[in-house]
Amino acid sequence: MLLEGPGGVAVALSVADRTGELVVVEGVVDAGDGRAWTFRDACLTEAEAAGLGQWLLRAAKGRLELPDRLAFASPGLTFTLEEHDHLQPRVTVGFSLAAAPPWLGEERMRTYDYPITLDLDPQALEAAAVDWERGLG
Repeated sequence: MLLEGPGGVAVALSVADRTGELVVVEGVVDAGDGRAWTFRDACLTEAEAAGLGQWLLRAAKGRLELPDRLAFASPGLTFTLEEHDHLQPRVTVGFSLAAAPPWLGEERMRTYDYPITLDLDPQALEAAAVDWERGLG
């Protein structure tokens, strides 16, 4: 799935593999300030991965109370939904530990919720939800 905000900010997440009950997520992140990074982390269970797609779809349809935060057993990723402008969703994706940006150096493995904020329209959020669910196959 691809979430793209103004100014070149983008988060692309895909299912790379499955190891037992865990889903390995591959990510490509562009902070929009000239810095970008990639990661690969077994950070979701099968149920959490399915729940992420449902959460994104509910967010796109305006069916979540604001603000709403989605966190998982493994702290690699978090998602927070806020309203940016009237009916325009703002999603902040938090990247922690192995999913955090490598330029943090030694702090990377102590970093929780390095934020990337995306102002989206509901249609783009719905398309991302559908794409994520397709990737779960």
